[in-house]
Amino acid sequence: MKEKLYYLLSIFAVAIFVGGCWVGPPTYLEDLDNGYVVVASDIMQDARIIRKDPIRPSSVGRRVVPPTVFAYGWNDDFILAKRHPRKEYRKVDTSVTYWYIIEVTSGDVHGPLNEDEFRKLRTELKVPEEISFKTIQ
Repeated sequence: MKEKLYYLLSIFAVAIFVGGCWVGPPTYLEDLDNGYVVVASDIMQDARIIRKDPIRPSSVGRRVVPPTVFAYGWNDDFILAKRHPRKEYRKVDTSVTYWYIIEVTSGDVHGPLNEDEFRKLRTELKVPEEISFKTIQ
């Protein structure tokens, strides 16, 4: 009798655990050029830029810019991003902004940069001024 009760409790615990691990569609998803994606899996504060695995495009991919991306822009050659760091789990420090430049062809990621470093590098790399930032909402 005890064994049957333990068995039923085990089945119940597994059902609750598996039910809590359900993965639905992402909260936010935008495909960029050359396999780069802006994605927020659960909440908007999780937004990050990843590069999909070309062999297994359905896999999670390699993180290029960590959370919390709040604005980005791109063309065929460059991806620009702005993010705020996290103070602690799910608490974002909006008083600090990190800037990133991704060279699409080479895969080089420049960042985190402050705004002055970003502007200087943007000029050096000849990133077009026409690339404007789209804010994630």
